Amino acid sequence: MTTTSNNLQLSVLTKILRLATLLIVSTLASSMIVISSAVADDAAGYFSGTYQEARYKFLQSAQAAGARVESYLHPDAGPDDLPLYTDVALIGPNNAESVLVLASGTHGVEGFAGSAVQAGVFHEGIASQLPPKMQLIMIHAVNPYGFAHGRRFNEDNVDINRNFVNHSKPYPGNPGYEALADIIFPQSLSFWEATKARVKLLWYRLTDGRLQLRRAISHGQFTHPDGLFFGGNSETWSNKTLYRVIRGHLLQSKRVVFIGFHTGLGEYAAAEVIMNVGRNSPAFTRAIACWGDLVRTTMSGESVSIQPFGPVKLAIPGMLPQAEVTAVSLEFGTFPISEVFWALRAENWLHNRGGPEYPERDSIRAELLTVFYPADASWKQDIWNKGKDVIEKAIYCLGELANDEGEVPVDRMPPNQ
Repeated sequence: MTTTSNNLQLSVLTKILRLATLLIVSTLASSMIVISSAVADDAAGYFSGTYQEARYKFLQSAQAAGARVESYLHPDAGPDDLPLYTDVALIGPNNAESVLVLASGTHGVEGFAGSAVQAGVFHEGIASQLPPKMQLIMIHAVNPYGFAHGRRFNEDNVDINRNFVNHSKPYPGNPGYEALADIIFPQSLSFWEATKARVKLLWYRLTDGRLQLRRAISHGQFTHPDGLFFGGNSETWSNKTLYRVIRGHLLQSKRVVFIGFHTGLGEYAAAEVIMNVGRNSPAFTRAIACWGDLVRTTMSGESVSIQPFGPVKLAIPGMLPQAEVTAVSLEFGTFPISEVFWALRAENWLHNRGGPEYPERDSIRAELLTVFYPADASWKQDIWNKGKDVIEKAIYCLGELANDEGEVPVDRMPPNQ
């Protein structure tokens, strides 16, 4: 009789589960959210082809998840003359002690990947599963001008991730960039100029080393406004807006994890959690406890990135002196760094010298988009899977920190670490 009873119970339970599944599918099918037909194993619908499409998906997903939304109007318009915004979506209690901040589009054209991850987090209900006393803040399109116009830099050719320096003090120098400035921003994109540049770059690498060459080019510079990785001569609109958002919502927080999404460095579709602090810092210890071997620091030369001047990650703790801040970048790899450099060089020349009538304008712009945002469904799926994993572990770790009022114990790392 026991076996018969168990079988009957199992049959009833199975029918209930099937009915529940049908109900869920029916509810999702009638949803007003328009994100293709994206499901957990097919994230293509989270990704977009333009800034306006990405913004639409972000706002629709945020609204469906019950998030509160703030929008900050940028002074410039997009290429279609439509307004540009940095949008902020918040879920969870105001003045929460633990806050997870996810920021996309600091480097404009890199924003497509981060925007997709943000939309997916809302769409798949992850944002609605926060522990008590935790808030999630998503900042969409930190640099909306670059996002909309297909540039890595902003309306003034400033690299936002080099702009968070003290502009009232003398700027740091970069003699390596000075030595290479004429070939980084050439007079033309001719064969002769390209040959001259390759020879000079090769000589620099042979005499100073590969790492020093990378630092010379991308460390940041404050003397060539029309060059690459220009840090600006004042605080940009994006800098001020980010400060306003962070200070406006996080001054009561005790624990903050900040994740900025980036693309263009590392092996194809690989993910790396990047920090700009030393290995002995408490923030690095917290990051290792949360994400394990994914974490690298630019301070030791082990990261796919170099240590830049004025990065966002180092500015966040200064904005929140009362909080325990763990600020990282989540970098998704695309193509070899040399391809990324030549694409940046060509697009920067086009923007500052070539003009809209240049015959190869469209191909140059398309190449820049490709090196930061591959048109590859498998790459997009990998980025979603890895981004989701990093975010879920961040939520877990913040919950553990709240429970322990301190460091996450190493023997209680997130699952699947």
